[in-house]
Amino acid sequence: MKRRAFFGTGGRGLIGVALAHLGLSSCKKKEQPPAPSSSSSTAAPLSEQASAEEISRKDLVKKLLQEKMGKTETEATAMLAEFEQNLPLAEQACICKTCPTYTSVETEEAFCQALVGQSKVITQEKGCDCPKCPVYKSDGLKNGYYCTRKSEIEQEAAKLV
Repeated sequence: MKRRAFFGTGGRGLIGVALAHLGLSSCKKKEQPPAPSSSSSTAAPLSEQASAEEISRKDLVKKLLQEKMGKTETEATAMLAEFEQNLPLAEQACICKTCPTYTSVETEEAFCQALVGQSKVITQEKGCDCPKCPVYKSDGLKNGYYCTRKSEIEQEAAKLV
């Protein structure tokens, strides 16, 4: 193979050859995940992982409230506190488990609540019982299929765009 053909098909070109000669690369190397420290041989406990997910969900909702719905930081923080306070009540009154769309593999419920949001498991819509739910009625919700289409706040924010 001629030299020009080799460099043309190899994608290195003259700059690549010059960099290789200097011991450098023209391509970025993939970052390797950090090696686990020798002091802890096990991964973080499940409760810590769950709280990290919860924190990121709270941050997502707060950002949504501020950027899409025009709430101030104080208002968004107050709303998040209210969501946290109402979540256990919503989970108790929720009828998600009786819905035709709900699957036996799912462990969450109260998807209409901002701190829960869309299911990571449910993908097929087979009917929606949300309008029959006491949470739907008491909170004055307007949408449905929260398990597949995101929480009430997320659906309302999407309409504002």
